[in-house]
Amino acid sequence: MHVKKKLAAIVCLVFPPIMPKNFLLRLLGWEIGKGCKIGFSWIECGKIILHDSVKVGHGNYLSCKALVLKDSSYLQHFNQIRGDVWVFLRKNAAIGNFNKIIRARRGVTWGRSVLRLGVFSKITSKHLVDCTRSVRLGNYTTIAGVASQIWTHGYLHAPAGLDRFRVDGSVKIGNNVYIGSACVINAGVTINNGITVGASSCVSKSLVKPGLYVSQALRWIESDYDAAKQRYPEVKVNGLVEAVFNKKPES
Repeated sequence: MHVKKKLAAIVCLVFPPIMPKNFLLRLLGWEIGKGCKIGFSWIECGKIILHDSVKVGHGNYLSCKALVLKDSSYLQHFNQIRGDVWVFLRKNAAIGNFNKIIRARRGVTWGRSVLRLGVFSKITSKHLVDCTRSVRLGNYTTIAGVASQIWTHGYLHAPAGLDRFRVDGSVKIGNNVYIGSACVINAGVTINNGITVGASSCVSKSLVKPGLYVSQALRWIESDYDAAKQRYPEVKVNGLVEAVFNKKPES
């Protein structure tokens, strides 16, 4: 199976996007529908399912657990998707150019992580998505402009010394959401339906009420290290290389 994956990745990289390429990839284990076009990209995933009229552009490096692209969804050019993450794009969903979607190795990370884009949702260009935990976008939602970051982990440091612990949390973004350029979305955040987040905003807590949100004034927030340890359940998974606590999204 490993040899087949490597051969398929080489075929994908060196053959032009014509019908014989799809035939060869099917022989090597890919599931490919009608009318798919696959450019000069390195694609080495545990499971690959491409439905009808899917397009993958040039210069992509895709090495993940699974890649499932529904009808007419597409990846454009020079994207990186690396790590133990399952990638699902529903109909007409898209990932644009020069995006980086990453997950660290097992032992640093734990459990299953999913990147899911809903119908007609899109991550545009030059964004960073950390998939330490799952990131899910609903339908008709756009991560717009450039240079936004979605983080599903963070750290809290002790007041003195080397002690610290990590807090992980999935990110859920609803339907008809627009995220402007250069936003940062932190771990454990939920953004409900019908919300617009203005450019250069930091979303550190869940957004519930539909409407427009813009950058807040900088303010001081009290932080108690020991109390924070009690706030989240600790992840008990063998092999983790550091203390990890799981922050669940707010309902």
